[in-house]
Amino acid sequence: MADQGVRRGRPPHVTLAVAALILPVSTAWAQAYFIPGDPKAGMQIFSEKGCMHCHAVLGEGGRSAPDLARAPAGHLSAAELVSAMWNHAPAMWEKMSQEKLAVPKFSTADITNLFAFLYSVRALDKPGDAERGRRLLSEKRCLECHAIAGQGGPRGPDLKTWASHRNPVSWIQAMWNHGPAMQALMTQRGLSWPEFRGDDMADMIACIRELAANPKARAQLRQADPERGRQVFQAKRCDACHAVRGGGGGGPDLGARTLPRTLGQFAALMWNHAPAMWSTMRLQGLARPQFSNQEMADLIAYLFTQRYFEPAGDAGRGRRIFENKSCARCHFSGGSAPDLSAWRGKTSVVPLAAALWNHGPLMLAHMRQRQFSWPRFRPGEIVDLIEFLNRGLAIASAPPSEGQP
Repeated sequence: MADQGVRRGRPPHVTLAVAALILPVSTAWAQAYFIPGDPKAGMQIFSEKGCMHCHAVLGEGGRSAPDLARAPAGHLSAAELVSAMWNHAPAMWEKMSQEKLAVPKFSTADITNLFAFLYSVRALDKPGDAERGRRLLSEKRCLECHAIAGQGGPRGPDLKTWASHRNPVSWIQAMWNHGPAMQALMTQRGLSWPEFRGDDMADMIACIRELAANPKARAQLRQADPERGRQVFQAKRCDACHAVRGGGGGGPDLGARTLPRTLGQFAALMWNHAPAMWSTMRLQGLARPQFSNQEMADLIAYLFTQRYFEPAGDAGRGRRIFENKSCARCHFSGGSAPDLSAWRGKTSVVPLAAALWNHGPLMLAHMRQRQFSWPRFRPGEIVDLIEFLNRGLAIASAPPSEGQP
């Protein structure tokens, strides 16, 4: 966007507040959090391109468009981030036009870093409800063993000792490592294993965090390496039960998109299934693994990376999408738009996102002139379209008739 728009949409405290979530970080894959790209650079792009004029991230930024750390509520892969950008683009461009803001251009490096930033912040839980967390700690009978600042049971560690944890991964690591001792004590006392749902973990953490010296300090992610995480997954024998996109044992495939979006929800999932996992390990003669903080960060980075990259699409479906979405009306040999056969073997999510956004206003104007509707993409369609473009299957040499859908 134009500099004027950037200045109006980016109060200094906004950039600093969001930056606290992702510093320090480097551009190397091995020092990012979940996916290729530099979240710090992505945060700067989000700010400098004027995205914050309308959109917020974790409550910081504009109010006229959704908070991109929260909406939509579910998980978004890289392809679905492209779909979301494309589907909402006309409304965004219209808003920019009304406010006399220039439409920003994005390089492929910009998109890579922007997606890394959005994917990282979307893994963070919203600020928890400390009062609800206090009730949960009582209702789930945590305080029969644990104390909080001296108030509660004497058998487990005082949870105040965890209050300083700002890295969500530290909570996941601590709960997993101490789980066997907790299970033994609960069995001894006849207590059932509690289960957690939704924002339960975020709310309980918020309650415990109130005891920290600086309770309002923002969460801070540890640098992590997905490749090291793959090695941890194997070394800790997770693959004896779990698959990641095929292979592995009979447990759930952790490459599936059913994994929760945020780290707090992921912690709850691990906790809820821990007794069943430990029982299976015992039957198989496997020791229950312990994780260092770095190992847990790397493992989570590996699993979250799997959700970012979708499997290859279907070229046949992609061809039908290309035709049904009216792409074939302009993009063909000798047509009014570039012949996309040149994209054969070169198409991936990031270049496609940059091309769609940068050329989108011109496409929209051309489509309105010809009275074509702006196509919308459903989940799974972008990966099919990419596979079609990569395979270079024949596209009609002349556009469909104007009467065709």
